[in-house]
Amino acid sequence: MTVPVVPVARVASIREVEDQRSWPLAGLDGSPARSAATHARFAATAEYFVVLFESASEPPLTIERGESEEVFRDECVELFLAGAEDSFAYDELVVNPRGCLYTARIGNPDESRETWRISGGAPRSGILIDVEGDPAPAGPRGWTTWSCRLALPWTSISSGRPPAPGEIRRGNAYRIARGRSTEFLALSPTLRAHPPDFHVPSRFARFVFGAASD
Repeated sequence: MTVPVVPVARVASIREVEDQRSWPLAGLDGSPARSAATHARFAATAEYFVVLFESASEPPLTIERGESEEVFRDECVELFLAGAEDSFAYDELVVNPRGCLYTARIGNPDESRETWRISGGAPRSGILIDVEGDPAPAGPRGWTTWSCRLALPWTSISSGRPPAPGEIRRGNAYRIARGRSTEFLALSPTLRAHPPDFHVPSRFARFVFGAASD
């Protein structure tokens, strides 16, 4: 199974991510999502890499962690983005429906949890998060749909610089649906579903960055 090649338009505002192509997430083995349909849109500005997740869900949702805690154990969406120099070193960002964030920086040349290296990730103060859900009165645990727009400053990732026009960087987008059932989804399936494993850098999508529009 080939990995997706995702054109990433250069835009003026992070809100313009809403106008970009919608990419469906699939099961880690490549099968279609069962009940937790999720799509992701991507864009870049001079300051940020931007992803917009749009998800259906089955409440009640599991939401137990707070800021900087192990948010990946909740209902959540995740962005992995590798640096320009080393495609096996990448930033991991995870957001739950409350907007709580977990970050880590990972070196994983062997694609193995036995030998990977994990350190602190991007500072929360530089990252922009906007979470919305419906029905709004139900609160995050009761949402049947929710979206998360995540804007990651180029200065906060390992390479520290925005990509040049035409540059390719590896990355992936994920969803863990934890409601009435649990489902693990990926933009580029990792082909490791038993047990679920997101940390397979060779299976990351290829983001191809465009030039600024006139």
